[in-house]
Amino acid sequence: MKKISFKYRILTIFIFSIVSIIIFNSMPQDVKAEGLKIGVVDINEIFDKYSKRVDLDQQLKDTEAEFKQEIESKKKVMIDLNEETQLLDLGSEERNTNIEILEKKNVELEGYAKFAENQLTKKYKSAFEVIYEEIIKEVDSFGAEGNYSVIIKKEKPNLQSNQLSDLQFKIGIRTVLYNSSTIDITQAVTERMNSRYQQEKASAE
Repeated sequence: MKKISFKYRILTIFIFSIVSIIIFNSMPQDVKAEGLKIGVVDINEIFDKYSKRVDLDQQLKDTEAEFKQEIESKKKVMIDLNEETQLLDLGSEERNTNIEILEKKNVELEGYAKFAENQLTKKYKSAFEVIYEEIIKEVDSFGAEGNYSVIIKKEKPNLQSNQLSDLQFKIGIRTVLYNSSTIDITQAVTERMNSRYQQEKASAE
């Protein structure tokens, strides 16, 4: 009795599968993919071509140059003081005083250099996060307005590497191996973002 019950269940599953396949294959192709709209976007390319990112990069480079200038200025003061100290008599009170000042200034310089490095790291990180969030928001808006079902991130292949592990990593993170140019929304999103940014800059002037 158990064998009959088992065979009955197998037969039922088999018949159900056959019926499902027949029904699925009889459906029109446009019904199977009804409403499906796919797009791909290269976020790295948008980063490179987004005018706001270019402006932020220049601001960060200017800040970095200011930090470097201040560090060089502090170094020059120390060099001048050291040269002056070398002309003083060994063991003299003035020489000992200068040596103490040099030690303090060296500590101050190291502290300032560390401060500058931390500030730049924070500013670069903040700028990256701001741009990334804007891109994601724009892609989301573009997708909603265009009634896209899904938008997939793609990357241009760059397999130049001296390390096998790096090559394997680059291959592993590839998400799109091929796409038709008709579904690539990268340029459209970039143009929208640049247009909006130029308007914001004009209204702020």
